[in-house]
Amino acid sequence: MNKSSLKAVYIICILIFGFAPSSDAQRWKLRRYEVGGGLGVAQVFGDIGGTIDQKNWFGLKDIKFSETNLAVPLYVRYKLDPFYSVKVNTALAFGQGDDENSRNDRGRSYKTMLVEFSGQFEYYFIPEERRYRSAAMFDRRGMLNNYMSFSAYAFLGVGGVYSHANVTFTQDIYPVDKIKNNSVGVVFPLGLGLKYIIDDRWLIVGELGYRFSVTDYIEGYKQDQDSKFPDVYYFLSLSVGYKLSTSRSGIPSFFEKEYRMTRKRKPAGRNQPRSKREALE
Repeated sequence: MNKSSLKAVYIICILIFGFAPSSDAQRWKLRRYEVGGGLGVAQVFGDIGGTIDQKNWFGLKDIKFSETNLAVPLYVRYKLDPFYSVKVNTALAFGQGDDENSRNDRGRSYKTMLVEFSGQFEYYFIPEERRYRSAAMFDRRGMLNNYMSFSAYAFLGVGGVYSHANVTFTQDIYPVDKIKNNSVGVVFPLGLGLKYIIDDRWLIVGELGYRFSVTDYIEGYKQDQDSKFPDVYYFLSLSVGYKLSTSRSGIPSFFEKEYRMTRKRKPAGRNQPRSKREALE
């Protein structure tokens, strides 16, 4: 093949692939599921300790290192398209606080444990996939990596939270009927997330989430004259994520493989011949 023929083939390939970028744009469908987990910190704002209002940047000015505790998040994410995803979260977190050095030192302190289960909707204002035009998706060695180094999103969701709290008083001047050790309530998460994409399977996810709850007993205590708003809490987490291969039917590939293996292992029915000899008979 002479140089003219090679040049013609090269031009044809550019025309074919250059006007069909959708084949690369659909690569996200091959890994729609993502699972992950990690570690983080939680900060609770209730009727004891720091409070939430506009003057203190919705609690950010009242964050204390001594009242920041461990959080353990786990999640499963499903990508609807390159810009939208849904995610199911579960998290175990701990919180504590006291009135010492606060605006109203009333001699109270608490420790609480939170278990949250929620779902959230995500919008990616910086998507994971690059957008190539024409033959820009190719280099001399072949197709380029389709993933960005960083991706960012905003999220909003709804869920439930269970809290188990212990409240301590140094002054016996508060009614015990305002104490509730176990509480269940609705919570609304919202915040921002940032992804660092290692490759098409592995990534690191950082997330800052604000949780607005409809319960006022996250820390186990409610004081009517002081409680203008329900309790809230923050999560700041760092997780490792892994993308699962997705089959053509839209489910994780290992589920489909297991289903096929189960069908293969299914024993033959009574009416089915067990051998070629029985089939002939």
